[in-house]
Amino acid sequence: MDRYTVYDGLRGWLLIIITCNHLYGNFIPQITRAPLGLVSAAEGFVFLSGFIAYLVYSRYSEDSAKLKTKIWRRCWTIYSFHILAITLTFTLVGIFPIYVSQWSGFFNAANWFVSPTQSYFLALLLLEQPGYHDILVLYLVPMILLPFAIRAIKRGNATRVAAITVFIWLMSQFVTMQWFTPLLELLGLDVSTNVSYFNPFSWQIYFYMGVLLSYLKYDKNIKFSFPLGIKVFLLSLLGTIVVIKHTAPELMQPYVYGSGSASLVYQFNLLLVIYLFMLLMRSVPFVFTLKYPVFLGQHALPVFSFHTIVIYFLQPFSQPYTLAYWYWDLLTCLFFLALLALPAKMDQIWQASNLRNQFIQWYRLPS
Repeated sequence: MDRYTVYDGLRGWLLIIITCNHLYGNFIPQITRAPLGLVSAAEGFVFLSGFIAYLVYSRYSEDSAKLKTKIWRRCWTIYSFHILAITLTFTLVGIFPIYVSQWSGFFNAANWFVSPTQSYFLALLLLEQPGYHDILVLYLVPMILLPFAIRAIKRGNATRVAAITVFIWLMSQFVTMQWFTPLLELLGLDVSTNVSYFNPFSWQIYFYMGVLLSYLKYDKNIKFSFPLGIKVFLLSLLGTIVVIKHTAPELMQPYVYGSGSASLVYQFNLLLVIYLFMLLMRSVPFVFTLKYPVFLGQHALPVFSFHTIVIYFLQPFSQPYTLAYWYWDLLTCLFFLALLALPAKMDQIWQASNLRNQFIQWYRLPS
């Protein structure tokens, strides 16, 4: 079983869950939105991105220049998809201003109806993140420093990388985007910063959890195969969190708002969920090698970006039905998931095309 295929499958499942959650129906999200405690598929997506990034790029650790080139060009690709998705979204919003009230409120995009030009300028600086256009930023920001982290880890300084990650997370609990307000005043902008509830400097800890666990698994050959007693204990802890979440949610309420800052409770919950999925990959691997999730996972960046565009129209159109009828929620989810095959197939064709090869040669991009 190809380890990349399994991870592509897991990434595909996470994309499926995120897509269903973002429709905000009244039935399917009751199953898919944080079913295993507090953490959602978004935390898993960022963790898995770090895990795979180390697996892919650590092979270039002996050549510092090549390592930086590979990773930073990937960062540019992520940034490009992020900006392209915002550009297409608000071009369509401008052409078809059908759901302005929903976009201004629920979608957190009011700035675009005050000053689209200034909003776009801030978006280029990652200081304008309307609804659903924030997850890629959580992936991009920690990727920028990954070359230095990989080099340090390969030199035996994994503990130092972990310490720096924790330090940045601690500092992020006190740093807010209000620090940028004086800069915006100097620029004379009419709109304020509009960034995600999810702090990328907090969420980088999930990404580097993935990096460090990938290092331990593949470089140090640690199998995380615990004795039965420890295994039962860890799964019991997760089971307790799940039971409390679904039977006495009021007990979880004090911890719910730690999502944006990646609180310790969320980190602990995520590690337990990761352990569960590690066991599932060993016991039921076929679930993670099903063709459609693998297909989506192999083309995750265009698939995710596509979903952030479509959701601006599909969600407000479908919500009167998905909130009222379970079968409309199910059918809308299935329709949206089928639609994700379009960007995946287009990316597959692009990857295999001569045009892509010419593009790579022109820009001297790594293939």
